[in-house]
Amino acid sequence: MKSKIVNKLLAAVLGACVVLGAAACSNHDNPPDFSAGNKGSSADAGNNQADSTSGDKNIAKPASISWWTHDGLNKENGAEEWFAEFEKFTGIHLDHQFISNNEYYIKLGLAFASKEIPEVFDLNGSNLARYASQGAIHDLTDLVRNADFYDKVDPALWEAIAIDGKIYAVPEEIPSAVVTYVRGDWLERLGMDVPATYEEFLEMLRRFKDEIPECEICLTAPGVGSERGLPEFYQGAHFGFAKVNGEWIDGFAQPDMAAAMQRMQDAYREGLLDRQIITNTTTTCRDAWYEGKVGVFTYWSGKWGGTLQEKLEVNNAGAIAQPIEPIQEATYYFSPPGGYCISSQVSDKKAEQIFEYFFEYMHDGGEGQVLFQSGVEGVHWEQDGDMIKPLPNLADGATVTTSAWITPWLAISPLEVTDKKIKQADAVVNSLAVTDKYAKQVAITPVSDALNRISSDLDRAKSSILARVVMGEMTVDAAVEEYRKVAEELNVEQVLKELNGSGY
Repeated sequence: MKSKIVNKLLAAVLGACVVLGAAACSNHDNPPDFSAGNKGSSADAGNNQADSTSGDKNIAKPASISWWTHDGLNKENGAEEWFAEFEKFTGIHLDHQFISNNEYYIKLGLAFASKEIPEVFDLNGSNLARYASQGAIHDLTDLVRNADFYDKVDPALWEAIAIDGKIYAVPEEIPSAVVTYVRGDWLERLGMDVPATYEEFLEMLRRFKDEIPECEICLTAPGVGSERGLPEFYQGAHFGFAKVNGEWIDGFAQPDMAAAMQRMQDAYREGLLDRQIITNTTTTCRDAWYEGKVGVFTYWSGKWGGTLQEKLEVNNAGAIAQPIEPIQEATYYFSPPGGYCISSQVSDKKAEQIFEYFFEYMHDGGEGQVLFQSGVEGVHWEQDGDMIKPLPNLADGATVTTSAWITPWLAISPLEVTDKKIKQADAVVNSLAVTDKYAKQVAITPVSDALNRISSDLDRAKSSILARVVMGEMTVDAAVEEYRKVAEELNVEQVLKELNGSGY
């Protein structure tokens, strides 16, 4: 029976990949159900080889930990040196595999099918909920709440990553958040203040369009189906399902979404939105921004704030990518959180060891956190007074290594040592200051069998309706009525019952 289940899963994973391609498959792989599985059968190698304990917790040290990643350091930019340093500091060998991003979830699904599962791996929001619902990952709630770093983390982040009140992953860093960038130099040329309301925002776009000759695109975005990409037009509305006041709602069916559609249609008709906004990709938007054609672009804060400034200025001397506070009506959002998980095939004892010597070390505020954030001294950075000075990247020498596995300025807990400060560009600091103050965390959508069955058809219908409204091919009233019929046909009511815990 077990072999049949494995074969069926392999066929499903491979078949989905053939039909949908790697990127699509990576978002929809379902792990096998291990709720009645053989927990701890293969992941405890080395458990009896422990040679030390940890403080009052009396947790033995594991000899090794297996770990998969798809971002961060690789062999070319000093991963091997990093693993050696980790083993020198901790005495623990990391059996690590780096998987390319577009293959990661495919290979993870196949690893579960073959029972050759890494002990530690990361999952993003949608996959985190899916794996947790199938019993494929450890419930870390008690370990997290007893951790030394628990109280140092923003409670909103723990709340956002929790699924039905339980925590299955430890975020490696704070999720990225969006902020709206405007051409600050154009505002100066026009003698305008930063807009504070929607009407002032529209007036800025109109003046960019009419009075700035090089402005070919007033505002760009990679599509219209995301409140993160168009916060000034959504104004708190939601394209998908969202948790509002503790309850999951169908955002597209709400009156505020109808109002958002009308705003987008009006702005598109007036020429204030990119004429290619429906078919834009993130790359086309960034390229247009770098060329100096765009007046407004909402994108990630932090490191991307620095990149948007640097590349804009290369082609446009004196140009300013100015992050602005959200207008009164708008909301900036973080991306849904994800984090490092422990396979449910690992015994409870080994899970405690991994948590203590890997997760807690990663966020210890000192030696471990510095290693995970900045890498190895002499390889990735050198001491410069009380600062860390990044060294040239081993792979090309043309750039510097700013992070190993955790972006230093996105650490979930503060660095407590005082001589490992990181110098950041003003553009990075300024954009982070805005999102740190204003951005809201986004909850992970729970697993719903009904939603899994209809998600592709539902998203396709919503995208079609919204595109036709924005381009003026459909009125908002007609769109509301068409979506009502779609939601009824696909039984969205059942999805909401399941998301809110009453539909099973």
